[in-house]
Amino acid sequence: MEPWNHNDTYGLVRNAFGQKQERLVRSSTQSVLDRQAFARYHFREVLRLSNTFERQHLKSCSMIHTYDGGPKREAFENYIIKIGAHATAAVQSIHAIPDILAHAIYFACGLNLGENKIEEHKIALPAVIGALKKDSTFKRICPLLINAQSGDLWNHMAAISNLSKHRNVIRAPLNEDLTGKRKKFRELQFLSFERNEKYYPSIPFQELLEPEYTRLSLLTITLGHELHTCLQAFVLGISPRRAQ
Repeated sequence: MEPWNHNDTYGLVRNAFGQKQERLVRSSTQSVLDRQAFARYHFREVLRLSNTFERQHLKSCSMIHTYDGGPKREAFENYIIKIGAHATAAVQSIHAIPDILAHAIYFACGLNLGENKIEEHKIALPAVIGALKKDSTFKRICPLLINAQSGDLWNHMAAISNLSKHRNVIRAPLNEDLTGKRKKFRELQFLSFERNEKYYPSIPFQELLEPEYTRLSLLTITLGHELHTCLQAFVLGISPRRAQ
């Protein structure tokens, strides 16, 4: 898939709605890129810290030996704090992407300039989708934006993010498989939990984050291409709607 050429899209926004609107789009789009970069950084740090800890402290022993106290125990506790911070931050960065992406689309389509304007504190994915459905020029973007929160693992990740933000942190400790049935002997797993009377089983850190990050990254590019096409039609006068 060809990358999304942001600068070309910004130029179309500027032609359609002016420089102030372009600045709004730039800010939100850059924030999507920032959140992607933050998620990558935190994800890689979790893996790096885990590999380093295993190499230095678990090369020839089990995790049970870290419970004996002394330097190994202290190193283990420091490691758990660091990976917990990075794991939670990675989840929350990915979880933030759909709503920031919705802001980018909202401003790029000039929805804040017309009758479909949304109160600033209410701008979020569902509200932007509702506004797009009423817009003759940009409503074709709507199905793509709906997909931002429709991944197979999205609800699980969103539950971890929201619960960790509002009630209690869902940790992702290092887990050893003593049964020999699992492919990996050691892996980080988010603990099981319940939210809104629904049970969420434990799930490996990588198996949760990698698919959702990849899915959202590809969706962002597809959305960018569709947005660009709609803006081209609008600027060229093919679309019936005009800037306010």
